[in-house]
Amino acid sequence: MNQAFVLPRRRRRLRPYLDLTAMIDTVFNLLIFFAVASSFAGARMGLPLRLPSAQSAQPVPERVVVTLRPGEPAHVNGQPVAAGEIGAALDRASGARSDAQVVVLADEKVPYAQLVAALDEVRLANYNRIALAAHKKPAPGAAAVDRRWR
Repeated sequence: MNQAFVLPRRRRRLRPYLDLTAMIDTVFNLLIFFAVASSFAGARMGLPLRLPSAQSAQPVPERVVVTLRPGEPAHVNGQPVAAGEIGAALDRASGARSDAQVVVLADEKVPYAQLVAALDEVRLANYNRIALAAHKKPAPGAAAVDRRWR
């Protein structure tokens, strides 16, 4: 029995390898999801309203918002305000800048007298840049648009 002495083969050391591609894809998808979800969360701030619509409706930047709902007190930038206190609340919200844009959001079911009284208080507080908010009417033949304020 002539057997030659055979040295054992030296095994190569395997380096540990971790594939991060799946983890990076998952983190990136979560980042996109939360970015989109946070943009929708910010769009729902305010009171739920059904605004009237108009052909000439335009978005207004940098504004103080007075919200009117039937049977409820007025709200200035989301804070409820007692009747007759809209002017003082506007001064607090705008920093007493009488050149601030005041947008009046009135639900379509708000009584006309309540709307006129609120507009009168805004004018008596020396705010001259007043706008009534409305949703833009959809073009003829366009799909119906959700008209609630978000």
